[in-house]
Amino acid sequence: MRPADIQLLFERAGPASGFSGQNGASSMSPGGTGELTAAEKAQRVASLQQVLLAVQQYWIAGSPSMDLAAEILGDGSRDASWRIPIGESGLLDFFLGILSVDGLRQSLKIHTLRLIGNSCADEDENRARVVVGNQLGRIVSLLGDDSILAFVIPVLYNICVDYEPAQLQAINANLSRGLISIVSGPRLVQCRAFLNIICKLLGLLIANELEVSVADPATPAYLLQLATSPENALDIEEFSVLVSVALAYLTYEPFQEGLIRQNSVQALLTAFSDSYTKYDVAQMDPEDAADYKALGNRFMHVIADVVALPSFEAHYSLNSIPVQMLQSWVSNTYTNVHLKTAGCIALGNLARSDQSSTYFVHEVKIHLPLIQFLSTPYASLLDLSPDAATEGISPSSQLVYAVLSYLKNLAIPIVNKPILGTLLDPPANILPRLWNSTDNQPQVQFAAVSLTRLLITSCPANVRRICAPLSSDPASPAHDRSNLHVLISLFKRTEAENTKTEAARAIAAVCRVLHTSSDSEDVLPEDWEPSDETSPYTGSIQTNNSGFSSSEPSPNPPSVPTSTSNDKDDTVVPDAAALPDSSALLRRARFYAAHMDMSDCLTYLVTQTRFPVLRSETWFVSAVLSRSTDGAHLVMRALQPFEACRALVEAVSGRDLVEGHRLPGGASLLSDDELLTMTDSTGAPVSLPSASEQGGKPDEGADNIIAETPSSSGGANIDGLGLEPQQVDPAQVASMARIDRENGLVLIAEIMKSYAHFLPPFRRGVFEQLLQTGGALVVSARSEMSMGMIAM
Repeated sequence: MRPADIQLLFERAGPASGFSGQNGASSMSPGGTGELTAAEKAQRVASLQQVLLAVQQYWIAGSPSMDLAAEILGDGSRDASWRIPIGESGLLDFFLGILSVDGLRQSLKIHTLRLIGNSCADEDENRARVVVGNQLGRIVSLLGDDSILAFVIPVLYNICVDYEPAQLQAINANLSRGLISIVSGPRLVQCRAFLNIICKLLGLLIANELEVSVADPATPAYLLQLATSPENALDIEEFSVLVSVALAYLTYEPFQEGLIRQNSVQALLTAFSDSYTKYDVAQMDPEDAADYKALGNRFMHVIADVVALPSFEAHYSLNSIPVQMLQSWVSNTYTNVHLKTAGCIALGNLARSDQSSTYFVHEVKIHLPLIQFLSTPYASLLDLSPDAATEGISPSSQLVYAVLSYLKNLAIPIVNKPILGTLLDPPANILPRLWNSTDNQPQVQFAAVSLTRLLITSCPANVRRICAPLSSDPASPAHDRSNLHVLISLFKRTEAENTKTEAARAIAAVCRVLHTSSDSEDVLPEDWEPSDETSPYTGSIQTNNSGFSSSEPSPNPPSVPTSTSNDKDDTVVPDAAALPDSSALLRRARFYAAHMDMSDCLTYLVTQTRFPVLRSETWFVSAVLSRSTDGAHLVMRALQPFEACRALVEAVSGRDLVEGHRLPGGASLLSDDELLTMTDSTGAPVSLPSASEQGGKPDEGADNIIAETPSSSGGANIDGLGLEPQQVDPAQVASMARIDRENGLVLIAEIMKSYAHFLPPFRRGVFEQLLQTGGALVVSARSEMSMGMIAM
């Protein structure tokens, strides 16, 4: 059979129904084997088997006709209907075999590649023949020959696309390393037209995790350097495909580490900046434009991950170029929302140590543009419409959240808190405004409240800010209101558990500072000094009618002993001015009287069960508060709901108030009369099931609680134990129950010393019994610890 006969065979079958791309290789064709009947297919296979015999003879004889026959077959394989017959006739296997022969003539090598590439386009059967013959390694090795790169690259793509077995074999053959050796050097000029196909091939490979362990760790670095090099005039499609595959590799930490080692983080940041400032997405068709826009979020995630790696901080100093680039994005000179957002996220990850956070605030003063941004009228901050703009910036809630999150990390070091506290200062009231303006943005609202808590924690200066009256005019109703009221209002109305918890923690942090700060006299502004018309102890604050309810006891002045008589309180209140530090204490008492709803936050924290550490922390704060008259009154209010009292019983006795409320001898921990005075979190009366409803005997399940007639001795049962309020260490989970018990005992003892005569009889009985039970448990625990130490 002559080459002309082979040509005639294809011509008789009619014009090609498919089409091929440049150099005869294509992965797309409207034709297919489905257009052939079984008889037609069999006839073609038989004809091609005759062709196989002819080309085998040409090969053996070394005839020049071999090259012409290969060219004709390569052209014929462009027709999709001939591809499966070429494979089944054995022609594909034959040409795959000769491709591995050294010294193959250039023209024959090219036409052999064309035949293989066209035959494998969209045909898994033929791709399988390549894989079974383990031929991909040989084809990959041809990447070293610049003269045939324009043929090898499309062939590899046609074999690998949409066919995972071929991709796995290509990975094992180090295809990605071969491709990277091309794009990372001058060889790219030889196949610049195939840059997109190279990137698509790399994208196919990195979709399999095996590629992570095989590829060159510098792969994304080379791609990003190519994408950002001024010497390469890339169009938007080329840029898009380059950075897309680079980001795909950078989702894996080994390549992130490689990027840092290659000093290519700057290239990553430059590529992200170029994606918004150098290229116009309007030039792309809608489908490609959507993919291009999605690159922004992928960039942000990768940049944040890279900066968060320990090796980044070890390799790049805080004044390095990449860090300076991130800082410039956050500055007021940059107006791009996406760059600002990425800068805040990345710098927030970098500000995870006190050293770096302090550097950013004290040396860079990065907080100034952040605070200026948040001080913009908030109505425009969350306006996502295209026309929304504030000084050239069209911010989104994502940016606001990123700014707040960065500020949260900056607010952790003690030395930064007073500087950042301007976020709480009137008249801007930046954070209070955010609390109220973000009900439809729960993530942003949570971040604003969380930042507030961090600023308040252990910072008297910021507690003074949040506690300052909203108006300095004593005649104004706002004079008896503060931003703490705004926060309490948010706590009450929000249904988001995380925001509610953070608001409650912030309130508890205020209480803690008010009672533990070494300069507590200067924490509350002088505006809270009681006037002649107000008394913090009688509960008659005329300006806002927020006095104590008639059903609650009014606290005695600070440092004044209280009567323990059950009949009446005959204590004479001395002149407050004669008391030590009376001015500061009176201010605090009046402040609490105006903010009685703070107790609801403490109630919430001790009754929630999701975070035991927060409950333990609140028992500590409550124990500290109970040692002052005004603080004890706040704690009394917090314990009034049934669930709060139940939590205290459990913390001290280790027993549930409902399940084990019967005491030895038939006495109950709480009587039905007492329950009538207790309410749940909604204010509704709470009642417990009777013994018969419980299904148990009167004295069943209460062996550790001893019934005793309530006495007026207060904390006499634990005075000899030397208990002091203790802060729980979250790392010491095993000790939390012990510390909770001891803090609860301190709390109860202090309340009994000052308030025993105000308590309903059975509530007082519960507290007396808890002192007995808790004290015995403390002694027992200490004895066991002592014996354990001796045994060691």
